[in-house]
Amino acid sequence: MASCRIVNATLAANVATLSELSTTYETLGNDLITKLNSAIAEMEGDAKDAFKEFLDKDVTPFVSTDLPAAIKGMSDLLEANRSNFEEVDRQIANSIRGE
Repeated sequence: MASCRIVNATLAANVATLSELSTTYETLGNDLITKLNSAIAEMEGDAKDAFKEFLDKDVTPFVSTDLPAAIKGMSDLLEANRSNFEEVDRQIANSIRGE
């Protein structure tokens, strides 16, 4: 059986960083969409309509919602696992102490 080692403080710090990154990616994604929309605002024609549809349908949900949510989800998962390891460690220690 493989051993498992959790460095609680390091993991907790990285979880916090991931959580912050999800917000940063959301902000940057929204900024990207705003700038792309601004760049095509004066365009006319079918190509513009197709590009705008692509932005609205595919790009915007990915950069503004999906990617930030995926990063936040990883952060939440790591935090739940870190917390579980911390609790199990406490329970084992209490058991050894007879508490």
